[in-house]
Amino acid sequence: MTPPAPTPNDAEGRIYQPVSDAAVWRLAEAVAYLANDSDYFLQALTDMLTAMRPISRERPTDNEVRFLIESGGFTAEAWAETSASVDRGYLQLGETQGWLLDLFATMSLENVSGFLGWDEKAVQTAVTDAYLYAVEVSGRLRFPLWQFIVGDPNKLIPGLTDIIEVVTPRGDWHSIAGFMATPQSRLVAEGCKTPAQWLRDGGDVHDVIEIVEASDWR
Repeated sequence: MTPPAPTPNDAEGRIYQPVSDAAVWRLAEAVAYLANDSDYFLQALTDMLTAMRPISRERPTDNEVRFLIESGGFTAEAWAETSASVDRGYLQLGETQGWLLDLFATMSLENVSGFLGWDEKAVQTAVTDAYLYAVEVSGRLRFPLWQFIVGDPNKLIPGLTDIIEVVTPRGDWHSIAGFMATPQSRLVAEGCKTPAQWLRDGGDVHDVIEIVEASDWR
């Protein structure tokens, strides 16, 4: 007997595949291994995945695929491989990986308070006054690491308030983190430096600001 076709689970026609208990347990073990605050980390991951665009069930028509191949955009083999990757969730996996890397490159309010030697209220006030840069993730403040200097008495990169002022209106915290960690061709001193390295090494903050204002984020 042919098994019945799966039926959509929601109004948009998506079909939710069940997740095994073993898979859930492996995820819980991985989170416990990676994160000090496992419950928060899992909540943040859940929030991110819930907000993510699901794998599309729409498929291009045969004519559309034929056009892509005949126009030279894809070979038949490359299209088949790309289509299979998308079906497996390649785009969602890449987005999740980027999000995880960005989250791990942040500190909690408690850790920043200990690192700076300030009480938590003072840290929160510094965020409000744009003296520190923070973003709210799943109800908690997270502080990107690019703004700190380990082993330096000041503990904060020079010109941080100027950087916060210029970058905040121009991008979200992910794009800002990417910019601060990417070597820039216009920040050269024994090789291209990232904006964070440039500032830690005493470079002029206005050189970084000029790149941002020119929208030269690469």
